[in-house]
Amino acid sequence: MKKAILIFLLMIILVGGGVFFWIQNAKKSAPAANGQKVNNPATTQKSGITTKTGKITNTAGKFYLQEASQTPNEIDSYAVDLGEYVNKTVTVSGQYSGDTLFVGSIEIK
Repeated sequence: MKKAILIFLLMIILVGGGVFFWIQNAKKSAPAANGQKVNNPATTQKSGITTKTGKITNTAGKFYLQEASQTPNEIDSYAVDLGEYVNKTVTVSGQYSGDTLFVGSIEIK
């Protein structure tokens, strides 16, 4: 009798654990209200070369690229002196590291 109760409790724990993990996984890939998949920001990465055009600004020692009608994007560079391009409209190319675009090349427009 005790063995049957232990087996029953073990089955409940295993099934409950499986349901818990299934629910957690379903939340990560649940469709949005418009039917599109919701991206988990923690796992979304920007990759490859990105090219953007806008005006470079400098605020509190940080550089930003202000694209038309967009929120400014933080930019940085090891290859280009961004200070030379402040208040100029440019096209930049580079790669993201986190939310910062690291500029590898720049062209004045």
